[in-house]
Amino acid sequence: MSEIAHVPTTLFTGFFGVGKTTAIRSLLARKPADEKWAILVNEFGEVAVDQAALEPKGEAKTDSGVVIRDIPGGCMCCMMNVPMRVAVTEILRRARPDRLLIEPTGMGHPAGILDQLREGELADAVDVGAVICFVDPRVIHDPRIQAAEVFRDQIHIADILIASKADLAKPEQLVAFRDWAEKLYPPKNYFAVVANGEIDMAYLDIKGDDTRAPLFADLHHHEHAGGGKVVNETPTTGTLVRRENTGGGYKACGWIFPPDHSFDRDGVLDLLGPPGPVGIKPVERLKGVIRVGKEWLLIDRVSNEILVTPIAYRRDSRLEVIVPETATADWDKLEKALVNLQQSE
Repeated sequence: MSEIAHVPTTLFTGFFGVGKTTAIRSLLARKPADEKWAILVNEFGEVAVDQAALEPKGEAKTDSGVVIRDIPGGCMCCMMNVPMRVAVTEILRRARPDRLLIEPTGMGHPAGILDQLREGELADAVDVGAVICFVDPRVIHDPRIQAAEVFRDQIHIADILIASKADLAKPEQLVAFRDWAEKLYPPKNYFAVVANGEIDMAYLDIKGDDTRAPLFADLHHHEHAGGGKVVNETPTTGTLVRRENTGGGYKACGWIFPPDHSFDRDGVLDLLGPPGPVGIKPVERLKGVIRVGKEWLLIDRVSNEILVTPIAYRRDSRLEVIVPETATADWDKLEKALVNLQQSE
């Protein structure tokens, strides 16, 4: 890719549901009009939802200066991940962007991604800046989170640390975050507290420290069970697409419903919100774009916390549920409940 060189590239990391996609949406809303940006999104499951969440709104769709690309379901961080290298090469050639943003799954280990971006032909094509890691300040001291080696390496390798969802945190939780962040070694270049993903645009131009090494060197050498392909086909009336996959101690199931499949609003929100959904316990992450009559909603749930907002996406309804590998997950029962919530036009 000698004709494409030194594209400024930023890697966003962080555990499930910490606000990576929200931050990218905020940055896109502030993108200079004369720049073209490329976004690479990798989701744990094989039904893509984040791409739908990032779609521009209204008339901006036609000339947004934004190109979004999904990377095969599972984990783009795995070593020898040909799909990732292909995806980066393809989006750079197709979009010829002024900037590239990469968002791996919450289970993604940044070391493997950085290795690939800094070696071979990609090393000349991209200019890797600071690694930005997002954390939820309310749970950073949760023993289950602290025990996760992926979480610890995401923190360790990051150049910039962001406490997202500050509007939901208590003042003492934000104080505890600052105390914790100040004591990290190696120290961070910057750390900040933000709400609604509104990070400083200047972070995208900060240089990273390429000497930061992972604490768990072999952590990103792993495999995922599943089709290994993001599913984007739109099903026909009366049918649906369903895909399952596992890896890294988690399992997921995703569904895509045809464009004319409309859900009962109250019923679907009740089904997917806490303490449900039926047959699934506990929920780690739940994301979906759902048609309810003539309205479309983005459903974003982390554990027992759910946020529902209008969305510009109009192609089809799609849902992805992620649970710990040991969790109860009766996917058939949940699917039946979803189908039964279809609303007549």
